[in-house]
Amino acid sequence: MKKYIVSKKHKSTNSFSASVVTATLLISTPMVLSADSTVLKDVDVVEKKEIDYTSNYKVDKSSSSKVVQDLLDTPQTISVVTNKVMKEQQATTLVDALKNTPGVTMFLGEGGNSNQKGNLSLRGFDVSSSIYKDGVRELSGATRDTFNTEAIEVTKGTVGADNGRSVASGYINQVSKTAKNKDNTELGVSYNTANNTRLTADLNKALSESSGVRLNVMKQDGDVPGRDGVEVDRLGIAASLAFGIGKDTRTTINYERYEQDDVPDGGVSTVGLNGYYNQTLANAGVNVKKVDPKNFYGSNQDFEKVTSDIFTAKFEHDFSDKLTLTNTTRYGKSNQEMLITAPGALVTATTGNNSNPNFNVNNPATWTVTRSGQTKWQENEILTNHINISTVAHTGSISHNISTGADVSIENQTTKTITRGGTANQANLYNPNSSNALSNLTLSENGAQTFGETKTVGVYAFDSINLTDKFIVTGGARLDKYNTQTDITSIATATNPGGGVPVGTKIATNLEDSGTLKSYKVGAVYKPLENGSIYISYADSQLPPGGANFALSSSETSASNSAMEPQKSVTTEFGTKWDLLDNRLSLSTAIYKTEVTNEVMTESDGSTSQNGEKEVKGIELGLVGEITDKWNISTGIAKSKTEVLRATNTNPANTQEGAALRFSPELTATLWTTYKVVPSVTLGAGARYVGKQYRSTSSSQQNDGSTTNMPEIESYVVYDAMASYQQNKNLSYQLNLYNLTDEEYVASMNNNGHRYTPGASRSALLSLAYKF
Repeated sequence: MKKYIVSKKHKSTNSFSASVVTATLLISTPMVLSADSTVLKDVDVVEKKEIDYTSNYKVDKSSSSKVVQDLLDTPQTISVVTNKVMKEQQATTLVDALKNTPGVTMFLGEGGNSNQKGNLSLRGFDVSSSIYKDGVRELSGATRDTFNTEAIEVTKGTVGADNGRSVASGYINQVSKTAKNKDNTELGVSYNTANNTRLTADLNKALSESSGVRLNVMKQDGDVPGRDGVEVDRLGIAASLAFGIGKDTRTTINYERYEQDDVPDGGVSTVGLNGYYNQTLANAGVNVKKVDPKNFYGSNQDFEKVTSDIFTAKFEHDFSDKLTLTNTTRYGKSNQEMLITAPGALVTATTGNNSNPNFNVNNPATWTVTRSGQTKWQENEILTNHINISTVAHTGSISHNISTGADVSIENQTTKTITRGGTANQANLYNPNSSNALSNLTLSENGAQTFGETKTVGVYAFDSINLTDKFIVTGGARLDKYNTQTDITSIATATNPGGGVPVGTKIATNLEDSGTLKSYKVGAVYKPLENGSIYISYADSQLPPGGANFALSSSETSASNSAMEPQKSVTTEFGTKWDLLDNRLSLSTAIYKTEVTNEVMTESDGSTSQNGEKEVKGIELGLVGEITDKWNISTGIAKSKTEVLRATNTNPANTQEGAALRFSPELTATLWTTYKVVPSVTLGAGARYVGKQYRSTSSSQQNDGSTTNMPEIESYVVYDAMASYQQNKNLSYQLNLYNLTDEEYVASMNNNGHRYTPGASRSALLSLAYKF
């Protein structure tokens, strides 16, 4: 098989440094080009005015310097959820905000690990490792709060040319708030029926006509709608200082601190849900009652403590109205410590290990489920520098919008093993008790840990070529050189009879992988009218071993083994975009196909290969903006067909081939709309639909899951409403009603189908905002 990694030799520090120098030289080309006055002629320059996220649903531009055209003329699906929408919905987390774009779903992950806050699927693939903040990758286990967020950008399709190593389906970017050169203060307080209080303050002060300082503060404390025992306690502080606003030379310095001290949600037992199957209960023919979704199967000793610090310095200089240099430096560090107790399988055995001697199949009051007390200690750190040059040029009668640059990053992750002593006791299925979940609890470090680090140097170039007023050709390419090292310290748990190491001995394993990734994207745009475009595009990306979490593996069957080739993804998209009603309303439609190859699989003879393939085909429609000056709308619908084309087939009767991808609904839709009845009163309503999802990865179980536990998750629809009242220019009130019909639904489920996170029950939230 063809090797995508050019070299597997270990790279020296000198080689890595040389790559940095090379990258710097490469990006200097546009600056040399700009010096030739015969090349740079008068052209229509893409305006650099500030994007307004606060007063509109629709925006015309991306915050990324790599997207060189307006969104209307960009041959790719990019959805933007603005601060205005988030405020109207009181969407306080990234997950809440993403409910406004179709094709995004949640999942819980492996059978014992629960990190429901960040596990997101986009167009059929896990996108959890492709979440960014201001164009820089963000690795954090925290709940991503929106207190310091202006907008959420969701770029769909393969994006290797944009970001280097990446997953198949795109990436999510959070745009941070920054200082302005004006005086503005907004104070907010909200309280919901789950006894949850949130306080916010957004203070901006002009220091001069070209400088300003901004402070955002958030404090939230309380319970979660429809969930007993689960608590949130969060604090956020963000400061921004800007100089040179509106000038040729601009500097912005940002710092963000986030703290979290929650009682995490380990989920609810799936016993009694439609699709639940247990052979003992089925043989007895008993009627299984669904458990109360409020039930808390955790321990009163559970905790999730998170701290996150992000420092960013951004420098911009306009050499002319056609040439801009941008340099961004960021250092970020986050730490997550967690003890989470979650329900497991129903216990039907009356003798032996993990048994329930009181189990009576005809008496549900005697039924119990296992509980697992899982621990986590993880620290993420990133140091990166991005440099970009954007310019506008002419070659004859053809105009170019060019963006070129380089970035250097060092990312690492440390995961320590925390040993939990004591016993995780079974829970009564219908009446769990959090006080007896964990007995004789002790937590201690045993010395085992995994340290993974990836160093990357990337160079890229994008060009959008206006051949005529009606034809635009776009292209982009990126080259990455990377080095990943994983240092594993494990602890011997048994003595080798042949004279091996004693129990408790630390065993060190060092793994390394280096290589080069090349990624491309091309597109063609036809503009039948100035306010419309029809396009086709092609893009690819690669994800090398350990590319998602820096953790290489020595297992011969693991995709993270350094001997494996990078996973490769290709997306082809055909679509059209139109700005209607005097540019107030955006209508978009796209048909796409994403193919993933080089997936690790086991052949029928037991050998390991990278012949695995997956495919996603879909269509997506969106409508965002103003229908009238009083009526706003944000709606979208996505329909897709996912399929595993080739996969492990050692058991033909239970093969994954032909199966749909896990946790990938065929149909999703979202709607949010508001209408200003009178100048002081606005009413809003919304709905979200998520179609049926498969939990099972077996094609036979997806076709007939009658004897399989939770082979699929049922579809659901949720309705919300809002009413706001502007008392005067300073004071406003807002009432949000969530889940009007009190729909009970599965928001996410873990891989083995024993537990799920219920969707939030019906609730109300009253908020007050004071501006001056």
